Amino acid sequence: MRSAVTKPSRTDPERGIALILVLVILPLVAIIMTQLSFETTIGERLAENVLTNQQFKQAIAARRRQMQQRLVRDLKGDEEGGQSEGGAYDHPSDVWGPDTEGGETAAMVTKGDEESGDAITLFTQVVDEQSKFNLNLLRHTDSKRRALAHRRLRVLLDLFRDSRYGDLIDNEYDLDGAEAQELSEAILKFVKGEERDEAVGAVDLPAPAPEMKQGIFTIEDLAFCSPLIADKRLLERFTDVNSGQVLPSLAEFLTVYGDGRINVNTCPIQILRALFTEEEGQMNLAEAIFHGRGGFLNTEEDQDLREEREEEREQAREDGTEEEQDESAYRSVNDVNQVEGMTNTSYLRREEFE
Repeated sequence: MRSAVTKPSRTDPERGIALILVLVILPLVAIIMTQLSFETTIGERLAENVLTNQQFKQAIAARRRQMQQRLVRDLKGDEEGGQSEGGAYDHPSDVWGPDTEGGETAAMVTKGDEESGDAITLFTQVVDEQSKFNLNLLRHTDSKRRALAHRRLRVLLDLFRDSRYGDLIDNEYDLDGAEAQELSEAILKFVKGEERDEAVGAVDLPAPAPEMKQGIFTIEDLAFCSPLIADKRLLERFTDVNSGQVLPSLAEFLTVYGDGRINVNTCPIQILRALFTEEEGQMNLAEAIFHGRGGFLNTEEDQDLREEREEEREQAREDGTEEEQDESAYRSVNDVNQVEGMTNTSYLRREEFE
């Protein structure tokens, strides 16, 4: 009796090979699909970023054109309405003034879903360089004007982050009297070109008034004049971690543009305090001028008055009786000389103020 011999089936090794191929190919396919998905996601996000960047660019360009038109409109309005008052004048309530959150001049640019927190708001601020102290006055051809400018600069350096008037509280970045004197001397030498750590190149700037020479070309150049600039972070606007208050930058008070005159409608209170000094018993004039243009100090009385005025304006808006321009703005130097205490008109000479 013969025994049956079973031949190995050809399908067994084929199945084994197929299984091996599946085990090898499936992970490869998964990897490829994952890579394709990743690349697709990256591509979509890149496309979204390109679209968002274009939106931002267009929004910024549109805002720039809008603010240019507002400046032109304001200038024409001032010239037409101020012919009998001495011409155009600027004040903080002008249409080019700084944006406030939720104000009419804010521009919203949204990326994605607003609920996801992707909304970005653009705010604009046009700065009046005539509201600042001009460092080129340190090079004035009149020796008395040079000396006066140097003294005012020293006072301003001493005051702009000071706590004595309640604008700020004590902080380690404030200059004391000796440091203010040291820095004013360093700035004077730097502007005159006597001491510079590094050459500063010329840039295309408007020419200063004929009686002044261009000393430096940007306020940032002051970083080369004294170690105090870096040690005290004087060219930075930042939040002090110890006090929690925002400390202003020196660039908010100094300029190299313009003819050297100061706009009393737009200059900060620190500038006025430097012009009308304690030593000469004029400090009360700085406060009076500031109040006279509708400004508010950082005192409880002034803040209460501010809230009261804002409520009045809001009511006027609702009633449709709001005036387009602030009637408290000074339209000429003569207006400023009417402020209580301004008995000597030489305080405000036309070549110094506008």
